Amino acid sequence: MRQISSRISAPLVYALLMFLVLVTGERVSFSQETGASRAVFTVRCYDEGKAALQGLKGVQRIETGIHYFRETDTVYYDPKVITIQEMETALKKAGTYVKTMKE
Repeated sequence: MRQISSRISAPLVYALLMFLVLVTGERVSFSQETGASRAVFTVRCYDEGKAALQGLKGVQRIETGIHYFRETDTVYYDPKVITIQEMETALKKAGTYVKTMKE
C-alpha cells in the first residue's frame, strides 16, 4: 500500500474523495426531486443551528458540515412557506448565526 504521508494511505484518500462526490451528487438530486430551494448558513455550532432550524415549517432537510474550516448548515426549504430571513432570525435567536453564504 502506497503511503501519502506517514499517517494517511492513498486508498483512504481515494475513499474520502469518492464519499465527497457522492454527497455532492445527493444534494443536487434532492433539490431537483423535491423542488426545494437551498440556503447555506455559517454558524458557531452546527448542532445548535440544526436544532434551531429543525421543526420550522417549510424546512425539509438540514445537512451539517464544514466549509473552509467553518461550521455550516445547508438547508433545503420550501420558499413558499419560509424565507431565508425567517431562518436567519431563528439562528440569531439561538445565538449561533454568523452569516448566510451565497446560494
